[in-house]
Amino acid sequence: NTEDDWKMFLIKFEEKHTGFFRKMKILYPQLTNSDLRLCACLLLNLETKEIASLMNLSIRAVENSRYRLRKKLKLQPSQNLNEFFLSFD
Repeated sequence: NTEDDWKMFLIKFEEKHTGFFRKMKILYPQLTNSDLRLCACLLLNLETKEIASLMNLSIRAVENSRYRLRKKLKLQPSQNLNEFFLSFD
């Protein structure tokens, strides 16, 4: 079950990156659960193709999600999304 896999992934992720989701929700309350899942994948430095496979989405859907996430995070065009998360944790 994909949802069960995600729950297990999130539990393991939270063990390694304690408080990440709480901090993201405080700083960016407009983020949805899907946005937070994408944030977790980006923090793990996964590539778009890997994220698409993990989230059961097309590569284009992941690219669109990344674009919307950049807007919600109010990142400048020059800011790299992956670097933002690597420096965030």
